[in-house]
Amino acid sequence: MSADKTLTETNFRRELNLFWDSILEMESIEDGFAFTMPVAYPDGWQVVLEVTQKTPKGFLLSDQGKTFSWLTTRGHNITTDAMRCHLKRYQAEHCIEEKNGVLFRWLSAPLAPADIHVFAEGLAAIARLEILHEVRPTEANIADSLIQRTFKDAHLEPTQHQKLNITKDRTITVDYFVNQSRPLAVQLIKTKSDVSGTMEKWGFRWHELKKAYTGLAPVMLYDRNTQIIDAYSRHIGETECELFCGYDETDRIHEVLNSIR
Repeated sequence: MSADKTLTETNFRRELNLFWDSILEMESIEDGFAFTMPVAYPDGWQVVLEVTQKTPKGFLLSDQGKTFSWLTTRGHNITTDAMRCHLKRYQAEHCIEEKNGVLFRWLSAPLAPADIHVFAEGLAAIARLEILHEVRPTEANIADSLIQRTFKDAHLEPTQHQKLNITKDRTITVDYFVNQSRPLAVQLIKTKSDVSGTMEKWGFRWHELKKAYTGLAPVMLYDRNTQIIDAYSRHIGETECELFCGYDETDRIHEVLNSIR
């Protein structure tokens, strides 16, 4: 915008319209158009969409698989629990559907440009999930580091990845185990999506382990910032465990550690 122009709504609107018009490119395809949006993937390349007319009043808006391809070609696994959980949320927020790796949305006449823009913003948000490739291991390390420090402060030395025998031929591995007057087993909830399914499995496991280890104090810990614990999962945790809480609730963890001596 030139320095000699007065900042008025008319001038500002004209400059924005000129910019948006300059970055819009369109190409005819069968039954529709391929076109660029004023939205970019993390590497700076514009989002390119296709819109095709499927019925007299029905249109298919699609990324033609470019978004998932952008992630996978950079080494990201889009099938992990954490990724699928975030994908589900972003797809719901932006009214995006997925089939065979293609992200799309059905539109009805008359076409609403706002719907197209929301779809494009959703694609950009999904592409930015690349940060999980680097961040998720860090999250796990933070939880483990804090738990280990809590044990150290309590002057306890747990065994990590301990296999506990249920029968002669069956074992269950827990993240941390301490053999005191009352044995204690700690398990981190690592899933970001199927928490209730995970809790069901561990509910049965704790039930069996408490039969095999008299007085066992099961503890399950989760990330209060990134994991959503539904009422059903919480009920299992609070019923089957000595303690069910966030891994950062160290005061509560210390109370249990002191009680097992």
